[in-house]
Amino acid sequence: MLLLKWLMENKTNRKKILIIRLGAIGDSIHATIIPYAIKQKHPDWQVDYLTHESLVPLLKECSYIDNLVVWKSGIKNKNAQMLELAAAFRKEGYDIIFNLSLTLRNIILTVLSAPKKIVNKKEFGKSWVENFYLTAKSAIKDLELPDRLLININPDALISVQKEIASYKRPFFVIAPGGSSDYTRQGRIWNIDKWAELAKLLIQNFGGTVFICGNKNETEYHSKITGESIVALTGKYTLPESSALFSLADLFLSCDTGPIHIASAHNVKTLELLGSTSPDKIKPYGKNGYYIEPKIQCKYCWKKKCKFLQQGEKYTPCIESITPDDVIEKIKKEKLISGDY
Repeated sequence: MLLLKWLMENKTNRKKILIIRLGAIGDSIHATIIPYAIKQKHPDWQVDYLTHESLVPLLKECSYIDNLVVWKSGIKNKNAQMLELAAAFRKEGYDIIFNLSLTLRNIILTVLSAPKKIVNKKEFGKSWVENFYLTAKSAIKDLELPDRLLININPDALISVQKEIASYKRPFFVIAPGGSSDYTRQGRIWNIDKWAELAKLLIQNFGGTVFICGNKNETEYHSKITGESIVALTGKYTLPESSALFSLADLFLSCDTGPIHIASAHNVKTLELLGSTSPDKIKPYGKNGYYIEPKIQCKYCWKKKCKFLQQGEKYTPCIESITPDDVIEKIKKEKLISGDY
């Protein structure tokens, strides 16, 4: 009788949760704080996650997500896809749906899914990660904030990358200079010539190897970064392989881009160069997250277009105020490279 009672109570208390976060890589990584926190407190609960298909290869490794639901970007009839998903969600019978992207499409999808409870993203004046967590805690009171993000690594990808870079000298610096979104996300990308200068300064000051990474569209752009012990990997790795590379970094450097938040979720040391976006919202989460802020007053405006730039210009005064020497000084001041290599 006692066993039967326990089984009935366990079945009754087991919840089904769905998280909806369709958006940029960084935002989607930040939102994983919710399933991670839930599973730490309620490992028996079902926690599903709706995300873009481009992120499935990365997030499918996450041990705290039970089911990844895919939003397919290439489908022309988005309304039909939304109705199909809503029908599947109604059938699943979710206890709570956390809607973390407050677009009209997602609001309609959430309502049509008919969960027992809808919790929309809330603003608490904290970092993006903490805002997502507090949104979840508003509905699940016993949650505790994890001290880091966690993205699990594909073991085959890790073995492959480890073999490929085994002959290179440590420390490993991984740089994601960006470039494909320079004109649409001004204030978040540093001058490529400065990245090239920084790569050489890293080798001069600390030795080791600098790996340059990015997507295929950035290959030509990143070709400006050359030199001894500088290895170009742009466009050569899949997303799981890139994630594995990030996890092996002794220091990961980037501006406010998706890759730096993936690296942060591997708990490696990350150094973020900031311009138009502010550290109180976007700095890498966890004890190993560091940042450099601009040296001018005009910063943290969060605008995608800078009023001080002429047509065709892309590097904003805020982030351009940071020099390669500033980055080296920050690394030394914070002792981000130990020298034990």
